[in-house]
Amino acid sequence: MRFRPLTPALLARDLADHIDRRPEPRPRVGIDGFAETGADGLADAVGERLRELGRPVIRASTRWWWRAASLRLELGRTDPDMLLYGWVDGGALRRELLDPVAAAAPGGYLPRLRDPATDRAIRDERRPVREGTIVLIDGPFLLADPDGLDAVVHLRLSPAALARALPADRQWWVPAYERYVADERPAARADATVTYDHPAAPAIAWRTESH
Repeated sequence: MRFRPLTPALLARDLADHIDRRPEPRPRVGIDGFAETGADGLADAVGERLRELGRPVIRASTRWWWRAASLRLELGRTDPDMLLYGWVDGGALRRELLDPVAAAAPGGYLPRLRDPATDRAIRDERRPVREGTIVLIDGPFLLADPDGLDAVVHLRLSPAALARALPADRQWWVPAYERYVADERPAARADATVTYDHPAAPAIAWRTESH
């Protein structure tokens, strides 16, 4: 991989310009990373740039699509299998957001399913799909279940950087992340990989040079 250093502003612009040029009428793009290390902020910045380019943007996060606590914690509070493959309700995410946007479904889409703080369902109204809409969703472990996404940007972290960012009660996510990197090989599968130990000094590598 050949990494190119960028400023945070240039990174957001580079990603947005790439997404804007994608062939899908309504691209669905994931930012594979942790909110605690800046994934949500980067997704917000990319979304703002896309809006400047005239594209409607749906900003989503996988944490709004977590399964109910009774389901995602049924094997224990620190089970890595559930964290990687069971916390997010991928079926609901595709059914209610990703697939309706791709198909411009007349019934519209739901932006959120469940409040992660209260563990209660959110009673959002369905919203219409606008022409040229882009779904920009952030969350960790996206390539454990990438169905419904047209492209993924992986934010590569060292375990030490992730450990510094996570609170004490979520340090068990660090070995889960190491397993994710080993098993799912996100840097090899993502459309772009960004080194993100230091968000103020990122560098990007594209899977192909034809971006």
